[in-house]
Amino acid sequence: MSRESEKTLHQALEYLAAHEDEIKGEGDANRLFQEFALQYNAQPRSDHPETADDYLELAEDAQTKKAAMGYIKKALELEPDNLDALLMQAERNAKSPMDLVVSLPTLLEKGDTQMEREGHFREDMGEFWLVYETRPYMRLRYTYLQALKDCGMMRRAVAEGERLMELCKSDSLGVRYDLIHLYTYLEEEEKALALFHSDEYGEECQMLLALSLLYFKLGELDTSLDHLKKLRKCNKDTKKFLRLVCRGNTEELFSYDDDLYGYQPNTIEELVSAYTNNLYLFVPAGHFFRWANRQLKN
Repeated sequence: MSRESEKTLHQALEYLAAHEDEIKGEGDANRLFQEFALQYNAQPRSDHPETADDYLELAEDAQTKKAAMGYIKKALELEPDNLDALLMQAERNAKSPMDLVVSLPTLLEKGDTQMEREGHFREDMGEFWLVYETRPYMRLRYTYLQALKDCGMMRRAVAEGERLMELCKSDSLGVRYDLIHLYTYLEEEEKALALFHSDEYGEECQMLLALSLLYFKLGELDTSLDHLKKLRKCNKDTKKFLRLVCRGNTEELFSYDDDLYGYQPNTIEELVSAYTNNLYLFVPAGHFFRWANRQLKN
């Protein structure tokens, strides 16, 4: 969701909250949404940036670092404590993930202070990301998690992922996928199973692939095969995915990875996304993939 879409959705929810006494059923909510849309679309649009978010939209679309940094500076002039702007500035200044590992803790402390001061830790714990004002903080923490992974600081990444899950139980950012692969890498069976059996998510194919590899690493081949068969049942492209990995056909494999539009669940695109997002785990796992491919041929 773009920054502009996030802002529009937030305004729509505020409109509904202001008219909650009129909502007696689903039809009333739909009517109010339509009323909001009519009012929103009737508002005059300015071609000139006016808010920090306007400048950040421009920064995201900027063709050069110099132009992007100029827009970020404008955003920070309007809102010096804007976490999205500070994060964007840090990302564009970073020459490597290690630069982010060093610089982001200072921003996290600033974010912690903001969330505490605004009462979000007290009032919204477990529902971060569902609250518009907490999203910049969640983006900051998630970026830090990815930087830790990229630097091979896996146990620190686990701690960050577990904190993110505490903040947002519904896991709108998909942190559970980062965690299940980190648990597999570290051979943390108990934590992996606790996450897999959570009532929130069900048997998702990324979880099944990771667990099959986990039990392969633990030498429990029957259990590994059980999860592999469950994976094949929920994802018809499992065998195709395994064949491509075993052949080392990276060009064709990566052609299914679409960073722009994401993936359709339970397709080869989802399996490839899991693979490319966790190369630290899957690239050394050639023996697992060859074994898994042979098992599903039988």
